[in-house]
Amino acid sequence: MSTKARIVLTAALGLLMGVSTWMTDWSSTANTVNALAFVAAILVPLIVGRWWVVAALAGQLIALVALQLTGQSIQGLDNTEVPALSLLGIIGLVASGIYLLILVGIRKAFDHLRNRRVTANA
Repeated sequence: MSTKARIVLTAALGLLMGVSTWMTDWSSTANTVNALAFVAAILVPLIVGRWWVVAALAGQLIALVALQLTGQSIQGLDNTEVPALSLLGIIGLVASGIYLLILVGIRKAFDHLRNRRVTANA
């Protein structure tokens, strides 16, 4: 896969994560976007396989900043409304980053094992 395709996938993931964060209501459209963002957050790091896929979190961060500036809030762990850029939002960003890096690490491990098997057969 070319670097350009990897960049496009990362940007698309960032856009999808940002839209998913922005949609705070529980409509069917928001549920669909959230499901797509969840699936993309699993597949894109496995496809891209580079550490810089974490840059996709910029979309989510921009959405959180926009929500904070407009006075919107996000749903907390106990179904209460909390400010978008609260400790919970920041912890969510860090956790998402670690999650993306773990998936990239899984991809790298499979690439390493595949390369070892190819060189052992040669």
